[in-house]
Amino acid sequence: MLRTDPAVSSHSTKSGHRKIRKLRMVRLTVSLPGDLVDRLRNAVYWSPSLKLAWLIAQSLRTSLTEMESLRQGPFPQRKNALRAGRPRLVGQAMNVFSHDRVTDIGGSAFN
Repeated sequence: MLRTDPAVSSHSTKSGHRKIRKLRMVRLTVSLPGDLVDRLRNAVYWSPSLKLAWLIAQSLRTSLTEMESLRQGPFPQRKNALRAGRPRLVGQAMNVFSHDRVTDIGGSAFN
């Protein structure tokens, strides 16, 4: 599988030579469901050229692109740092939808 390392970007200089620079990488600690982590690890194990961090970053890029598409544009830059700890539902909606469709007993899908 051919892929570009997301941590590296290249730029052409005036002389036409390519200059490669590393993008800033940030460590982020999150808690994820165990079954999801197990599936991620299985995918990486059975895909020798795949790296866990790359798979997670690519999945987040895809999800963010979809969210931005639904809202017809990127999210504005935040005005303040995020609060540490669990989010409080004051002044913001937690409307994150799953790709799974919920069906009733009759088999029709809700949107």
